[in-house]
Amino acid sequence: MLQRTYDKIYSLFEKAGGYMPTRVMIDNKVSTIHIKELLEKGDIEKISHGNYWGSFLKIKKPKDYKFIEASMTNSRAVICGPSACYYHGLLKKEPDTLYVATMRTDRGNMKLGFSVSRHYFSEVGFEDDIKTYIENGVTVRVYDIDRSVVDSIRLRDTMDEKKLDEIIKAYKKSPKRDLKRCYEYADRMRVGRIVRKMIENT
Repeated sequence: MLQRTYDKIYSLFEKAGGYMPTRVMIDNKVSTIHIKELLEKGDIEKISHGNYWGSFLKIKKPKDYKFIEASMTNSRAVICGPSACYYHGLLKKEPDTLYVATMRTDRGNMKLGFSVSRHYFSEVGFEDDIKTYIENGVTVRVYDIDRSVVDSIRLRDTMDEKKLDEIIKAYKKSPKRDLKRCYEYADRMRVGRIVRKMIENT
């Protein structure tokens, strides 16, 4: 590979904050041969089908890299449950497994280099209560704090009981909580009784 080609690719990754989809590289006249060469040299890392991290930048990945990489892989996915609770400050330590929600009809790829717990939600209300932010040029979708607590209770069989207690206790102290919204969502999901019981008795 010519040095000027290498420098161009390096600049593309640098300007993007480290992440780059194949389509952007192709649009900038980077060939698949160049991509393969960079992969073999360890200059870039494949994070999922068609998405890469620029290892040659010698910078650390963002703290929320799992959120970013999942969102790059499936832009329709929403960070949910315990992972969303961590984002909202209800857990001190990020769960080892990333919890994501997709619609039942969504069969988009979610194969990543870390553990992902994928949950298929009903299309009814799927797009409600979503907060978005942009990191490294990627739009990340996260459910709001009230819905995330309810979803964590719904998914309680998939997580440690102590972590769920930590979430509920932190939620009860949070100035961002809205119990009315929390219970309304719980009722829509037909778990109102168990959610009220767990919040009131924890």
